[in-house]
Amino acid sequence: MKIIAMIPARIGSERLKLKNLAILKGHPLISYAIKSAKESKIFSRVIVNSDSKKFQSVCKKYRCEFYLRKSNSGSSNTKSDDVVLNFIKNHKCDILMWINPIAPLLEKSDIVKVFNYFVNQNL
Repeated sequence: MKIIAMIPARIGSERLKLKNLAILKGHPLISYAIKSAKESKIFSRVIVNSDSKKFQSVCKKYRCEFYLRKSNSGSSNTKSDDVVLNFIKNHKCDILMWINPIAPLLEKSDIVKVFNYFVNQNL
């Protein structure tokens, strides 16, 4: 089964500029989501889905994939459904899991528990 972790990262945060790239304990905030997703060992791919190439270097450093969506899909008015639809049109998978990039306390065990719940409940 092909299971993908998608980590959405918008460059244009209005309340806290560049929040996904903000440094927390020496690492960009988004790196914690990447690390937890990879450590969960349930994904065949971990992909940062962004409207900005600024995330490419983070992806390279933390060894995950990068997907550049159209820049017009990065506004505060963009619907999550549109981000997901665009992504699944370009990435074939059986299961897609959205991993929040601004939750540094999210641990691999949390990801595994949520994944198992959805699979066991046939959701």
